[in-house]
Amino acid sequence: MSARLNAQKRGDLRGIFIFALLAAFALLSLVVVIVGARSYRAINTTAEQAYVSRTGLSYLISKVRGADEAGQIEIRNADGQSVLTLGQEIDGERYATYIYCDGTQVREYFAQADRAFSPEYGESIFQASALHVTLDQSLLTIEIVDETGKTHTTSLYLQAAKEGGA
Repeated sequence: MSARLNAQKRGDLRGIFIFALLAAFALLSLVVVIVGARSYRAINTTAEQAYVSRTGLSYLISKVRGADEAGQIEIRNADGQSVLTLGQEIDGERYATYIYCDGTQVREYFAQADRAFSPEYGESIFQASALHVTLDQSLLTIEIVDETGKTHTTSLYLQAAKEGGA
């Protein structure tokens, strides 16, 4: 009988060991999922910030470079906000692209130059809480403040300055 009792204890011990092994596997799997989810959130947040700093600034840089001719780049103050105005001529008519921030997003408004600037018609480019643009002789500085309060800055040397002005 003692051999039978010994075999039963070993069987119980094996069962407990297998259960503990499965429980440890389940617990470690849960830890891996939680760590993976946190990593995903961190990567996603970084990607969103990179969108503003890279994509948003790159878009603005390309718009400015496309308008970099004498007399085509101007910074206006409209309704207390800084507005980057980029002029161009199409089929003999003057047009202007207005780039500004409404407090939640950077917007762009394209219209004939003789029309008054109207911020409600602009189309959203990307999310941002502020846009600051300064022009010091031939150096244009663009600062974007994203939703988290982080500032992204770039400066451009305007080639039009060589031609007699921005």
